[in-house]
Amino acid sequence: MTTTDMDTSDQNDLRLLRESVRTLFERAGGSGRARKLRDAGGGWDPEMVRELAGAGVFGVAVPEDLGGLGMGLGAGGVIAEEAGRVLAPEPVNLTIGLSLGLLRRLCPEHPRLAELIEGETVLAVAWQERGANGGPGEATCGYADGRLDGRKAWVAGAAGAQGFLVVANGESGPVLALAEAGADGLAIENRRQADGSALGELSFAKTPAEQLAAGPQVGDALAEAVSDTTALVAAELVGLSGRALEITLDYIRTREQFDKPIGAFQVLQHRAVDLHVMCEVAQAGVRDALARMEGTTDARLRARQASRAKARAVTAAKRITREAIQMHGAVGYTDEYEVGLYLNRALVLSAWLGDDAWHRRLWLEAREEEGAAQ
Repeated sequence: MTTTDMDTSDQNDLRLLRESVRTLFERAGGSGRARKLRDAGGGWDPEMVRELAGAGVFGVAVPEDLGGLGMGLGAGGVIAEEAGRVLAPEPVNLTIGLSLGLLRRLCPEHPRLAELIEGETVLAVAWQERGANGGPGEATCGYADGRLDGRKAWVAGAAGAQGFLVVANGESGPVLALAEAGADGLAIENRRQADGSALGELSFAKTPAEQLAAGPQVGDALAEAVSDTTALVAAELVGLSGRALEITLDYIRTREQFDKPIGAFQVLQHRAVDLHVMCEVAQAGVRDALARMEGTTDARLRARQASRAKARAVTAAKRITREAIQMHGAVGYTDEYEVGLYLNRALVLSAWLGDDAWHRRLWLEAREEEGAAQ
């Protein structure tokens, strides 16, 4: 088989994966399902998690010898784009990038890895802590004698998780520990976000937990998993942006003013073209970044590409969703209208793991360090 044949085969596999996931989400109810779950108090549908697992979604980036599909991070990006199109609240990026990202790197033989792939459980990852000023602070959460003490902040997916992968300070360095959601001494406070989802604030008081890994490799694996997840969130923002633009184009084609569709007015046509170009550029940039991340094992280069992807996707998503609201006019500001859901989700995803300004600064700092080293 030639290289061209292999590339064509890979593209066909990704196309089939995209069609399968899109069909699965549409059959479940599309973006309307996200509204229903939000109005019911947030969270996600456990049955949908199992259906996604049955389609191989969660194990897509896990090597085949560990029970996954071994299709790589680019395939995870395809799934993330489709999740973004329907505002899926299920922990897709959380599981593919963070939970499985840590387990497959640090403890691939642990039974929870197979459970995550099969959709039998959902594990949230807790690694950040709130400082005195309310922003990120130094890690103080400790692990000793099989128990956790301290607090963790901004834990995505905490509301529906069956357990938590906690990065804490051990006696001889960082530790990855597994705490069950109902463990003694664990308190969870969920804080609602603009899109109806929640970030958890965790408090541990002599909470029993299983040590999964310890040493410098924990920090290295966490950095890699966060880079993966950052790039996947960028892909989700691309899918979200594309769908928000589609909804807007449909609206201006049918909404009439002065006896003709408002899409016939040149000023709206120019704005629509600008948004379309921005969406296409963001999509190409994110897909290229994912491909480059697959092509290297250098953690610094992978982190740079993740920052590049997130910065590009956030800038596009915020511009497209905000202009989508404006182009809908007054109806766009109502909660009942679909396009507002996309704006709220874009705001939440843009902030999670760093916004465009943050990642642009990381990118520039990495470039400066690279130039100084030459």
